[in-house]
Amino acid sequence: MGLDAAVRKAKSRLLIPLLALLFLSTIDRANVSFAALQMNDELGLTPETYGFGVSIFFVGYILIQWPSLWLLEKIGMRRWVFVIALTWGLAATGLAFVHSAWSFYVLRLVLGIAEGGFAPGVMFFLAQWIPKRHRAGAISTFMLAVPVSAICGGPLAGWLMSADNPVDWPGWRWMLLIEGTPTILLAIATFWLLADKPRDASWLSADEKKWIEDEIARERSAHPAHGGSALALRSPSLWIAAACWFGLMAGANGLLYWLPQIIRHVSAEATDMQIGVITALPWIAVAVGMIVNAWHSDRTQERHLHVGLAAFGAGVFIALSPLLGTGFAALACLTLAGLFMGAAQGTFWTLPPMFLSPAALAGGFATINMCGNLAGLVIPSFVGWIRERTGSFDHPVFAIAGLSLLAAGAVALLRLRDSKPPAQRLQPHQRTL
Repeated sequence: MGLDAAVRKAKSRLLIPLLALLFLSTIDRANVSFAALQMNDELGLTPETYGFGVSIFFVGYILIQWPSLWLLEKIGMRRWVFVIALTWGLAATGLAFVHSAWSFYVLRLVLGIAEGGFAPGVMFFLAQWIPKRHRAGAISTFMLAVPVSAICGGPLAGWLMSADNPVDWPGWRWMLLIEGTPTILLAIATFWLLADKPRDASWLSADEKKWIEDEIARERSAHPAHGGSALALRSPSLWIAAACWFGLMAGANGLLYWLPQIIRHVSAEATDMQIGVITALPWIAVAVGMIVNAWHSDRTQERHLHVGLAAFGAGVFIALSPLLGTGFAALACLTLAGLFMGAAQGTFWTLPPMFLSPAALAGGFATINMCGNLAGLVIPSFVGWIRERTGSFDHPVFAIAGLSLLAAGAVALLRLRDSKPPAQRLQPHQRTL
């Protein structure tokens, strides 16, 4: 029994509830893309107003990043997850009762505020538990919940919207109510499932606690002591990484919120259930890309090429999809784009700890994630605006492809900076005379 076995035990005990919460959070934020097939007509939402309702989620999501992580550091992971997950579960179920565009907007905003700090908070939390050499696998396992939720969420949403329900509601309302309720139950359960630090974990032996804490302490001592959150904001590497995450998130949000309507556009006779099944295909590819690329990255301990080449591949196949018409070839391109997109996203979060000090991790993760989620604020509205005026999805798809290529270029810059001697990477005010 050694450190590796202790880390495997910690990963299995911590990642399962966190993965389940991310799975539910992605369903809770994205199920409106399926509800829109019925909801838009009932509430009188145009493509532009629906896009605004999707995007306003990210206003709250972005604004809460730093305050949420400050709260995490103050009260600990267990209490923090309980508060935010319970709040977003209540908002998600509340969407089943909206009767106007404005009530839709308000609950989407509350949902974004509640979910805002969750993903970067988990990245920070895992950095306190999982040594670097194991971290790509841990992060990709956590992020695997996003494509898995899309794979399961599409058919589930289609079935719930099509099935009879005991209250004789419109299918979209029943679907939102049923899919939001498990989050409330899991929020309560995580208060007992999680442990703030290795020393608090009753399921680790004394030796296992010491092995993990000593390894994390050793990694911290090997990292330069300077570079708190405020100082990290002055690092070019932080903003290059933020640009990369923005480009990767542009593709994810394009798929998440518009794929069902894109499929309806190219196959007007498809039922809601059929659309739900078809939308699962690109997300299966995302999941495969995450698993395989993270495994290979951990095996080789190489990070930059595993992110950059994958982002480049995603951009190429996204750009090809509208050029191939509306048949099988276009769907195959979207599926391959998903494969490379997942590969890049699943390994991306191994990059920031390479240039951020331990003291800057929480703030750095929050800043990068906040900038990345600007894509969620911009892309859905942009797609809706273009779609309403042109009747086509081609132009926004090309723009999203360009942003994926931008992400690949940003990783190349990070790799170039990382190849320089440490003294050359320091900011002028950090160098000794």
